[in-house]
Amino acid sequence: MTGRAPPFLGHDGAITLAAALLAALLTAGLAPLAATLAVLRTARRAGVEPGAAPARILVLGHRLLPGGAPSPDFIARLARALALAKAHPGAGVVVLGGRAAPGTPSEAEAGRDWLAARGLDAARIGLETRSRHTLENLRNHRDAPPAAGPETLVTSRLHLHRAMLMARGLGLSPAPVAAEDNLRVALPRLLAEGFMVHWYVTGRLLARMLRRRRWLARIG
Repeated sequence: MTGRAPPFLGHDGAITLAAALLAALLTAGLAPLAATLAVLRTARRAGVEPGAAPARILVLGHRLLPGGAPSPDFIARLARALALAKAHPGAGVVVLGGRAAPGTPSEAEAGRDWLAARGLDAARIGLETRSRHTLENLRNHRDAPPAAGPETLVTSRLHLHRAMLMARGLGLSPAPVAAEDNLRVALPRLLAEGFMVHWYVTGRLLARMLRRRRWLARIG
């Protein structure tokens, strides 16, 4: 045992990325385009309140600014979670996100500090600090000791489609909530999200076709 984290991409990630690129080529770009349109549709339709009172409010992290401060995207997510926590005083808040580099604060720790500085009781805030990306965020949360009650997942509008696909693939069923009040589309980000969704869907399909249980355990 070395305690070393697995590679960020990994062997299976490289294979599924190659498959996603090939699928994009063979479909003349239609497959990632369909994924991009799904991202946009989810972003437009997303609400800012869950359908029912949550027991836990999950907040997906975002890469911190130099110096360890939350990014504007992360602040929008945290602000939404704070508003939900005030509206639902019985709910806990779980901030998900690890460290970009050794010796730096984790996204979850930075998020906790932001929330606590704005009056949220630190006893209501849980942390997941080992993950490096959305899939690990959700998988580590799933693998934590189970707790009863409905969950709400807060993230950016353009990130919601991918996050919910991954959550459901892992057996989670949170209610999606958008961080921003309104959608503002940045085309490069929209296209990047569309390709990430296409990559995830292609990888999941390939894993099922090849009956790769280890892959499916990672991606759902």
